Amino acid sequence: MLAFRAFPAARGAQRSARPTHETVGQHARNEALIESPAAHTSRLALEHAADLRTDILRAYRWTQAQAPALLLHNGTWIPHYPSQVHSPGKLADFFPGQDAGRSWCYDVEIGAHQLVPTGVFDPHEREVERMLDHMEDMQFLADGWFDYPAATNERDWFNLGGFSKVQPYYTRNCEVYALRDDVKPFVRSYFNTIAAMLNPEVLTLWEHFHHSGAWDKTHETGYFLHQTRTMLVTERGDQLWLAPFITSNWLRDGQTLSVSNAPTRFGPVSYEIQSHMTEGVIRATIHPPARRTPNGIVLRLRTPEGSPIRSVRVNGRPHSDFDKTAGLVRLTPARAVLRLEVFFRQPKG
Repeated sequence: MLAFRAFPAARGAQRSARPTHETVGQHARNEALIESPAAHTSRLALEHAADLRTDILRAYRWTQAQAPALLLHNGTWIPHYPSQVHSPGKLADFFPGQDAGRSWCYDVEIGAHQLVPTGVFDPHEREVERMLDHMEDMQFLADGWFDYPAATNERDWFNLGGFSKVQPYYTRNCEVYALRDDVKPFVRSYFNTIAAMLNPEVLTLWEHFHHSGAWDKTHETGYFLHQTRTMLVTERGDQLWLAPFITSNWLRDGQTLSVSNAPTRFGPVSYEIQSHMTEGVIRATIHPPARRTPNGIVLRLRTPEGSPIRSVRVNGRPHSDFDKTAGLVRLTPARAVLRLEVFFRQPKG
């Protein structure tokens, strides 16, 4: 069975990431086909994907049970989160010096956290929280490849942490934070990674640090765009979320955020947000997708001051479906343009 297969250890080895990608690929493909003439076959394939997930989890737990615990900065010990079935512990200890001295990064860039965006682990599980704690505490502050020595990282942990230290755009911690709806860690990791990887001369992304590796890497560019899309627009089941992970600085008074024809499963969506916080109001215009109507549209507005929403108007009418503390406005989808006024002070008159 896949669960207990001994994977070969080398740069091209199968790791946690590969079978989980098969799982999520099968699941997404067959959900899309479930209403098609091939629905019966698709349902069977979904069952096989579920079986594969079960096997992966059994292999993970089997390996984890044999591995030494890991220490966090605060003195807490947590279970190891293995990245390969045959290695109950850190890969750097099992394969020292392999792959040009970076065998340790296979526990990070393509380690067990890949089980989260691929659907094997629920993002809100305690196991996932422990993974992220250790990655932030230890892996993201370790000596980097070509740059970012550990001592420097430790001294400036906020600005130099939040991203892995070999090839950050392989690491999917931003996606995991998004799945957990953890806004501030997402924003920190997103911008810290850009600062580390951007070539300011030609505005492309390097493969590795300090101008090393490919200078215009398609993989890095692709994941940068993927993270940017997640920041601006994302789907959650049959809901469409707008501006879910933007930095609150973009909602300072006088700022405008405009998104045009962003691709979604429901069709292209466009929106514009204008901040008039000196007047205590943010105005937004939304052009909903027309191909398929989502069950709901959610707009997130986090102001720099953390001001609660007092009231909302949609197309000139009072609207009561909002979460004042979380800054969420929930909208009933329509084909017509939605024009919002979100008040952070009681409007006059």
